Amino acid sequence: MAIKLTVKKAKGKYDQGRSKFLGNPVLPEKWINAFDGSVIFFLQIRLEEIKDLDKENLLPHEGYLYFFLDTIDSEYSLKPIVKYYKGEPECVVNGFNEVVDDYEQYVDDYLVEFSECDDYEEGIKLFGKPNDWNYAEEPDKLLLQFDPLASDMGIFSQLDGLIYFFFGKDPKFKDVKLLEEIS
Repeated sequence: MAIKLTVKKAKGKYDQGRSKFLGNPVLPEKWINAFDGSVIFFLQIRLEEIKDLDKENLLPHEGYLYFFLDTIDSEYSLKPIVKYYKGEPECVVNGFNEVVDDYEQYVDDYLVEFSECDDYEEGIKLFGKPNDWNYAEEPDKLLLQFDPLASDMGIFSQLDGLIYFFFGKDPKFKDVKLLEEIS
């Protein structure tokens, strides 16, 4: 089974460590200066929030999984940076995306709710099968499918298609692959 991500803009006070897209990530102190000015914060997942839904134990069930995107890459438009942190991060980083050209407007937090869904679910999901796969060969194992039109976040809304993050062979997430699929 896949895990559906339902996204809503944050309002009022809430736990900054919750799973969320964009906005202000909560990072380990040792990561604060680890990113240059071309990297945006895309998603943080508090893994405890999905432990009961991760039936295949594809991810650790403690700590955080982070998705960043390097917006400057000579071969592709976006390069994924996926990092796992086993502990509890200490630092809220306000305005993380403000320093990246063309992404400075993505400063609002969009909170995530998780639920079970079908492997072929449309929208935003962890695991399952790519929703719009039109190739003869089988895809790599899907980590995250992102449909820009499945939320009101506005990011990548010009993309007529989906963004896929595929697991790599490294269990520490060092070789996650990204594919922008145009419909």
